[in-house]
Amino acid sequence: MEEKLDFLIKYLINDIDRDIFEEPVTLEEKEKVWRGLCNIREPKPISGEYLKVQDDYLQERLKFVEITLSKSLPTIGQIYSNSKLKYKDKMVLWKGNITQLKIDCIVNAANSRGLGCFQPMHNCIDNQIQTYSGVQMRLECFEYMKNANYDLGLPTGEAFITKGYNLPCKYVIHTVGPVISFNVSEEEKELLKNCYKNSMKIATEKGLKSIAFPCISTGIFRFPRRLAVECAVSAVNEFLDKNNQIERVVFNVFGDENFEIYDEYFTKSKKLER
Repeated sequence: MEEKLDFLIKYLINDIDRDIFEEPVTLEEKEKVWRGLCNIREPKPISGEYLKVQDDYLQERLKFVEITLSKSLPTIGQIYSNSKLKYKDKMVLWKGNITQLKIDCIVNAANSRGLGCFQPMHNCIDNQIQTYSGVQMRLECFEYMKNANYDLGLPTGEAFITKGYNLPCKYVIHTVGPVISFNVSEEEKELLKNCYKNSMKIATEKGLKSIAFPCISTGIFRFPRRLAVECAVSAVNEFLDKNNQIERVVFNVFGDENFEIYDEYFTKSKKLER
């Protein structure tokens, strides 16, 4: 793996004409440098040799991480046996790394540029998805944004799909949630719900049966987390009322706080849902 990383780092340094402060020595240091260089690289043509080495490295990396099968995850109905949620047998609450989930498609909480996070080593889900899929994803995103004539950026609540490339999922759906400055308006609630509905619409049109959502807009976009959960579940319910093709909807959380909020919501749903 180290030899592959050495090649990838050297290529990117020359490709973007950017030097590094200190030569990485350990495998961990090399992984960080490579990731940072990927993050800042603009979407432009790249050699087939780089792509082959990159894909070999990323596929080899998957052997050392824990891949979760979405089909193995218990549903809300199995965990919260008394839940009155209408689609409790299709919904799943799962705490884990969405880039390590084997499922038809995952949703990326993207920014309006639609090309991924360019901040080196940023811990947002957009950064991680773009990194571990490979540079092909940013190139595909660029082509979509260009062909769609989104000169001012991807509209809030809209979504588009790309391949998953080196991720365990087949596809990634990119959507941009609302950015909250003050109190949340009714329009902003609907925009967040549209992120979920439009993502599921695209998945359905693609013939996909399973989809995983992160906590859209609840990070640096500052959407209140409890309200975001209500919007997310409501949007999924409303979509499934009209189209039941999707068999599994995973609500993915990474930290304990978001998990507890979802857990609290589903626990209360025993009494609140009629």
